Amino acid sequence: MIRPMTHADLAPCGSLYAKAFPQEHWGIDWTDESAAAYLQDFLEQKKFVGYVYEEQGEVLGCILAHRRICGSREELCLNEMAVLPGHQGRGIGSQLLGALIRYGRENGLAGIVLYTSRYAPAAGFYEKHGFMLSEGTVCMYLA
Repeated sequence: MIRPMTHADLAPCGSLYAKAFPQEHWGIDWTDESAAAYLQDFLEQKKFVGYVYEEQGEVLGCILAHRRICGSREELCLNEMAVLPGHQGRGIGSQLLGALIRYGRENGLAGIVLYTSRYAPAAGFYEKHGFMLSEGTVCMYLA
């Protein structure tokens, strides 16, 4: 079952996020608590939109986004999505993404933008769902 995410979901979502993004693959030493604190920053945004996927009272996946102004229209920025390992490949991520896409369409939003690693399986997942590379956009950082 998919339902809107609430503050009560932070602990289970933090736990599943820490498991879905282990240090050996992502280089970040997540604990359940640090992952929950990280996700809380998104949940507390004024225009937060998020959902969890739950089976028999257990949260197995989550998606966190926010609405933002893009020129004269509003769009969704997909911040994070995670599905508990062992439950990946069952369509949970597709259902979560579908809920976010429906939200955007029902609210007349311009679209959804996201950032992911070109080297992660997530890029193929998003392409399968119709996302395309944005020509001309460059992601830069300063360490």
